[in-house]
Amino acid sequence: MLHVDAVSAGYGDIQVLTDLSLHVARGEIVAIVGANGAGKSTLLRTIMGSLPARRGSVRFLGEALTGIAPHRIAAAGLRLVPEGRRVFATLTVEENLRAGAYLRARATVAQALGRVFTLFPDLAERRNQLAATLSGGQQQMLALGRALVTEPRMLMLDEPSLGLAPKIVEEIFQKLAELRSAESGILLVEQNARKALALADRAYVLENGRVVLEGAASELCRNESVVNAYLGGEA
Repeated sequence: MLHVDAVSAGYGDIQVLTDLSLHVARGEIVAIVGANGAGKSTLLRTIMGSLPARRGSVRFLGEALTGIAPHRIAAAGLRLVPEGRRVFATLTVEENLRAGAYLRARATVAQALGRVFTLFPDLAERRNQLAATLSGGQQQMLALGRALVTEPRMLMLDEPSLGLAPKIVEEIFQKLAELRSAESGILLVEQNARKALALADRAYVLENGRVVLEGAASELCRNESVVNAYLGGEA
């Protein structure tokens, strides 16, 4: 579904990604793990078109994304759940979801909202509550629901566990497991390498903007360098 081929990108004079390549196949959950500053979020911004690639190419469902505006990439079925959730604080839960559904035909929005409320009962109970008054975990569910309401072909998530209590992290990752589909894909950027590798089919390890390891997530869990650097020394 997604092919990133030898992409380099950065900010001003700072090079962040260098000749980075990866792919996500239909039905896969692929994790990107790495330390702070490894280039994980920059990779997602480059794929979504908010940061232009300096070299290389990005293709989604066979179509080139390089140079395409982010709203057109979203319309093609690729959705990003950003780091820090970024919900519309002064809108209600339902208004946030309807804002996410702006690309859908109006007649289909109610059905899409129903699916999100079924997946996240907490949101259904708070549909008229301002997003600013939600807990961090509920805001993360709302950010995820806002992306899901469009029924994307591929979902990209940037640090979904950031700042959440362990119990809420378990719930979020359980929901991600429920979203696994043979017809879609998930690209997950996550600093909690243990949770990410437990969920994913395959994974890439980034260091200084380069892929230094890749393979089946179950194998990377036993890789000595991954264990020591990201899993606290325990496979």
